[in-house]
Formats: sequence, structure tokens, C-alpha cells
Amino acid sequence: MHESAGSAAPFRCHGVAAAPEALRRLRHDLTAWVLAAGVEPSRAQDIALASYEALANVADHAYHGSGSGLVDLDAAIHADRVEVVIADHGQWRTPVPDPRPVSLRGRGLMLLRASADRADIASGKDGTVVTLAWDLDPVRP
Repeated sequence: MHESAGSAAPFRCHGVAAAPEALRRLRHDLTAWVLAAGVEPSRAQDIALASYEALANVADHAYHGSGSGLVDLDAAIHADRVEVVIADHGQWRTPVPDPRPVSLRGRGLMLLRASADRADIASGKDGTVVTLAWDLDPVRP
């Protein structure tokens, strides 16, 4: 981590359409912000991967893939961690099971937990909030 990482302004992007093109752009913007803040590239890729997976889950589960809902993303760099909070305003829908013996679906939560140091998911009547955190090495003088 570079010395400037703790001083980056928060990244906020609210009211983004839960549609593939908008979510890909948000992932790109988040990655650029994390890298500009001085986070190591391999850690930045972990942040982008897990955040995008959480965003894709919003489209699939909160809005049933319709792209008609909105998502909010807030990211901040603290002295010891990067934290990304993704919130939707929909209702969780249990996905339809994939009948194929080997499916790519249903692995999103595993990916979130494998890519982030901490992943917290809270669902309620007003939507779901996913909080992801990655520990950062202390800045060395």
C-alpha cells in the first residue's frame, strides 16, 4: 500500500441501475478509485471481484434480473482496511435451482467470502446491505 492510501476521499455512487452495463461501469470506476488510492493491484482486483459479485447478486436476487432496480455503493479507505458497502432497495428472492449437475450459479456468497477478509450480509424489508472489508498492511514510514 502506498502512503496516500489512508487519505483517499470516499467513493460514493448511488442510484445505479441494476443492469449489466451499468454494473460493469461501476466495477471499472471502483477499481480505478482503489488503484488511485494506492491499494496494491492484487488487492484491488480482489476488491473489484467481490464487489462486482455482490452487485450481480443484487440484479439476480433483489430485482430478479430485470435491471429495473437501483443499487448504491459506498467505499472508504480507513487506516487499516478498505470497506465497500453495497445496498439495494429490493426484496430478496430465492433463486430458481439450476437443474444442471455442474452449475456456475449459487457460488456468489462463497466467492464473496473467499475474496474479502470480512463479508456481512443483512437482508430486511427495505433491501439488502452487503458490507465487505479487506485488511491493509500498515503504512511504513
